[in-house]
Amino acid sequence: MARRLFFVPAVNRDVAELHGDLAQHLTRVLRVEQGQIFEISDNEHLYLAEVEVARKSVVVFRVKQRLEPRPEPFPVTLYASLFKFDHFEWMIEKATELGVGVIQPIVSERSEHGLEKAAPKRAERWRRILMEASQQCRRVRMPEFRALLDWETAIQGSDGLKVWLDERPGGRPLLEVMETEKPSAVTLLLGPEGGWADREAEKIADCGWIPTSLGSLVLRAETAALAALTLVQASGSAARGSRS
Repeated sequence: MARRLFFVPAVNRDVAELHGDLAQHLTRVLRVEQGQIFEISDNEHLYLAEVEVARKSVVVFRVKQRLEPRPEPFPVTLYASLFKFDHFEWMIEKATELGVGVIQPIVSERSEHGLEKAAPKRAERWRRILMEASQQCRRVRMPEFRALLDWETAIQGSDGLKVWLDERPGGRPLLEVMETEKPSAVTLLLGPEGGWADREAEKIADCGWIPTSLGSLVLRAETAALAALTLVQASGSAARGSRS
């Protein structure tokens, strides 16, 4: 059985500490005790560590050894238009489990009214979801969660192959694009519930994004994100393995 993994703010002189709510979650909910062995990550390196102190508001880890890094997921950036927060948060959690490297929330014309103003207040909660999901799936590095952007600014820049998830007819199958282009990194552009406005679609195409399809069915935004991430990770990882 794999050891549990926890993220720590830093490792200094082979010691790492958690305080406040994070420590209380470990001691009260997870029943972490002195002497137990876990993996810890400072979001850069992976360590094997023993619990030296486990009190209500503080947990102290003592590093026993630095571990070899695990293979990183295929690099994928997700540009996601805001939609209902409960669905958006579920998408964040599952996208983390599926290896997304960066999540860039964006505001588009059909994003639900009021979400833009409320989003900054949710940012800390969303980062907490990223951390917990990363611990659950034992990632060494958490995804980066970027500040909110408007769609026009967002589409001007990207990392790797620029792929636009387009529910309208005519898009190339996403898997076909991956197999043809064989990219080293991918940015997925996800629209809001209700899809892109015509003006947005024209400008996205003008900026060089490839319109792609996930099939004949119209998916909810969060479903489309996870289906696309699964395809991209599977194809990208297989291609990277064949090149090594």
